[in-house]
Amino acid sequence: MKLLLVVRDLGLGGVERCVVLVGSWLAARGVDVTVVMMGGNRNLWGARTARLKVVDLSAAWQPKKPWTWLSGCLSLRALAKQHDVVVAATFLMPLYITWMATRGLGKRVLGWVHGPLFEVDERAHMNPVHRRVCQFIYRRLPELVFVSAHARDSMARWLGYGPDMGQGIPQGWQVIANFVEAQPPRPAGPPHAPARLLFIGRVAEEKQPALWLDTLVALEHAGQPVTLTVVGDGPLLPWLEDEAARRGLSDRLIIAGRQDDVGPYLAHADWLLLTSLFEGCPLVVLEAMQAGLPVVSTRAGGVYELFAEREAEFVTKAASGEAIAALIVAQAPHHAELAAWLAARAAAYSPDELGARWQSLLNLPTTP
Repeated sequence: MKLLLVVRDLGLGGVERCVVLVGSWLAARGVDVTVVMMGGNRNLWGARTARLKVVDLSAAWQPKKPWTWLSGCLSLRALAKQHDVVVAATFLMPLYITWMATRGLGKRVLGWVHGPLFEVDERAHMNPVHRRVCQFIYRRLPELVFVSAHARDSMARWLGYGPDMGQGIPQGWQVIANFVEAQPPRPAGPPHAPARLLFIGRVAEEKQPALWLDTLVALEHAGQPVTLTVVGDGPLLPWLEDEAARRGLSDRLIIAGRQDDVGPYLAHADWLLLTSLFEGCPLVVLEAMQAGLPVVSTRAGGVYELFAEREAEFVTKAASGEAIAALIVAQAPHHAELAAWLAARAAAYSPDELGARWQSLLNLPTTP
């Protein structure tokens, strides 16, 4: 089996991480996996791509130079001919060129969908041309793989599918959740005093960082002072620091910046905060689950699926600092039990459990 994954590049985003994790897992079990970069030549994953063949076609295809489109498309087409399955690993450019380059080849072509596109489009106001092209292609791809049922249902809504539209979910749509590397377990014990909150990710509008400060204030008013460590960077980081200073919260805010290894931060925290407007299947929550770190989240898309029947114990009904603080206070007496349950629940999202789903999708024999 020869598998081709089409990406923009191999930067440090969640999509790229999923490509490296799934590709490497399959390669370790005998699949010939190639990752082709069409929009840049960055490979920031180093030795973690050692099992993968990484091909850079970004010089042949440059989106802002139309005279390169034909040569880039032909280069990818030649590569696709050598593979059994081609996967557009995300939307926009990788989706477009995968669609064009595989026309008439008779290859099995899949789209991999990582986020709830209805909500993404609603919030980000996608360029109308991009919207129409993406919808055109997604309607015609016979197989799509979604990281959560929420992402699948969001796509159906975005494309106008559903009982009211006379068309249900296509049979070729499947859900395979994300997985992450193993994380060291968090040391057993009660929350620290003051308690330690943790955010890991991009400090950007869609993460609603104002809620973090609102939560600090609400917990202070409840007699539960806490600190918040932010691991990551992003366009709103300067605003966050300035706003914390304006509100007298600078001593409660710790900026750790981008970190390659978040394990120590998970191990030393008491709660993970997730306050996104939308998510597909958030990797950071999977990491927290493996570490046995309790999570408090807004109802950010597919995150609620990770908690199954115990959603109400981890997900707030309202996206407000008061609601997040109230859930932290409610969790505190049950902190150890919640941590143990999350660690056990993480087994359902292990690499082997979900890697086997990919093997089945690709019609491969399941191997340990």
